Amino acid sequence: MKKRRIPTVLIAPGLCILVLGFFVPLILLFQLSWYQGAPGSGLVTKTLTTGNYTRLLGDVYYFKIFARTFRIALYATLLSFVLGYPMAMMLARSKGKAKTILFAVVLTPLLTNVVARTLGLMILLGRHGPINNLLALLGGFRVTLVPNVPGIVIGLTQVFMPYFVLSVSSVLQNIDDSLVEAARSLGSSRFRAFWKVVFPLSLPGVVAGSLFVFLLSFSAFVTPRILGGGKIMVMTTLIYQQAMLILDWPFTAAIGLVLLLISLVLVTMYTRALSGTERGKVVPQGHRRCACWSRAIRLAQDWYYDRIAAVGQRWGSFVRRWEGMRLSLHSVGLVTRIGGWTLKALIIAFILAPLPIVIICSFSGSSLITFPPRGGFSMQWYAGLLNRPEYIRSFLLSLQIALTCVVIGVSTGTLAALGLVRYRFPGKEVVRSLFLSPLMVPAVIVGIALLRFLAMMGWSATFGGVLLGHMVLVSAYVTRTVSASLVGFDRSLEEAAHDLGAGAIYTFRRVTLPLIKPGLIAGAVFAFLVSFDETTVSVFTTGPGAITLPVRLFSQLEYGVDPTITAISGLMIVLAVLVLLLIDRVLGLEKFSGMR
Repeated sequence: MKKRRIPTVLIAPGLCILVLGFFVPLILLFQLSWYQGAPGSGLVTKTLTTGNYTRLLGDVYYFKIFARTFRIALYATLLSFVLGYPMAMMLARSKGKAKTILFAVVLTPLLTNVVARTLGLMILLGRHGPINNLLALLGGFRVTLVPNVPGIVIGLTQVFMPYFVLSVSSVLQNIDDSLVEAARSLGSSRFRAFWKVVFPLSLPGVVAGSLFVFLLSFSAFVTPRILGGGKIMVMTTLIYQQAMLILDWPFTAAIGLVLLLISLVLVTMYTRALSGTERGKVVPQGHRRCACWSRAIRLAQDWYYDRIAAVGQRWGSFVRRWEGMRLSLHSVGLVTRIGGWTLKALIIAFILAPLPIVIICSFSGSSLITFPPRGGFSMQWYAGLLNRPEYIRSFLLSLQIALTCVVIGVSTGTLAALGLVRYRFPGKEVVRSLFLSPLMVPAVIVGIALLRFLAMMGWSATFGGVLLGHMVLVSAYVTRTVSASLVGFDRSLEEAAHDLGAGAIYTFRRVTLPLIKPGLIAGAVFAFLVSFDETTVSVFTTGPGAITLPVRLFSQLEYGVDPTITAISGLMIVLAVLVLLLIDRVLGLEKFSGMR
């Protein structure tokens, strides 16, 4: 085989999956958005019209939904910053076992199914949940967190804040401590050294983490749908309503494409803002808007510094006043440290609390899902799983699809990674972007695109149709993960094996494969978890004949809570913990978080 054909052969299998399950459905979705639909029937008239877009962009009702979605995503991002930055600092400064434990705290929610996590949030934030019970005990009042906007914001923060923590901590741990020591030696206070040295250097991680949280929150579906109770309409739930209930597919396609356009604009804005956040960076003539972003960020930073510095000065005068009243500075420092550790403990509890709450409630003897559980300790909901064949069928289907995704995804993703990393060919960066593009498109858009495509092909609610949707996401994750393990690979080891007479297959099996094994293991773990826990795309591609376990759990939470789902969610949480232990033993949590 000629060398120039090797990249084509390696990339072709994965590219075929993406073309069939991603690009063709998106093209058809774009085409569908210009047709005329008949709400309530699902019929489409192939008459070109701009009515879907004028209806969406010209109606105040839909503008209010967009504004609400934007506010919710913005609030979730701000709350993730407030709670996530201290956690990121603690993670960056820790060492040894403490660092491993903190990585486990951050990664456990990410590896847990979103429906199981959201169930824990429903219990925690409910009218008779722990938070409202505490408010009733202290102040004699209760607040409606779910279904309501505050509950959605809290839920999105809990779900997506770990991405912010990992992004910022990776930057913080690369900051040279001598810079802070130099600032302190020149007379800066601890806070001033942090604000003027550490925080500006961490801005790339802050912006990147904010990008993750905002985009994921803006395009989230499961958490707003469940915690909003179907009453709080956001862009993604509007898409679900129009596609699955009203059956107006052309209008659904128009909403999806507008959501896609907004997501791409936000990605571009954040990327340009990120390019100008480094202090002292020379901005070319053609990038003056980036300079404007940079100046705006610096002005905002200085404004916040002045306000917080004023608070610090008041605190200093308070300390000096109480020093004169025999309250030692050591005592004040002790109180401050206790307050800091209390805050960090509360943040850790915020990240993890929904998971143990679900497990505890799964052993309740009552059919009411409350915390603390009523009716004493009981295993009835676990025993009842054996008498619920629908859950068993859904579990076996999810397991079968996930294992198939592991085999196909790791094979095609590894081949694509080898072709993209090891060979040069025209359009390489374009092809790389094509492989990673499913990770940048909101999952709900992938879902509605596949919904129409599978219906046209006659593959709706079939094993192959559901598998195709999962493979689109899995291939992108595996390609990215294995590519990361191949970067920096020492090719001289393979050349030495060839010089000693080893063939290509033998060299790959005995030299290359052992060295990229961590990336392959991480890719296999990603493939299994992404497929087994996938909910958003599966909501649109499954049906009566093929319902995966996460979709069945989602349906139960949406239309009526069955206590059995606490047992299933508890088992999924335990599965996530076991996978985490396996990852720690095989790869190490810090290395795995970098791959993710």
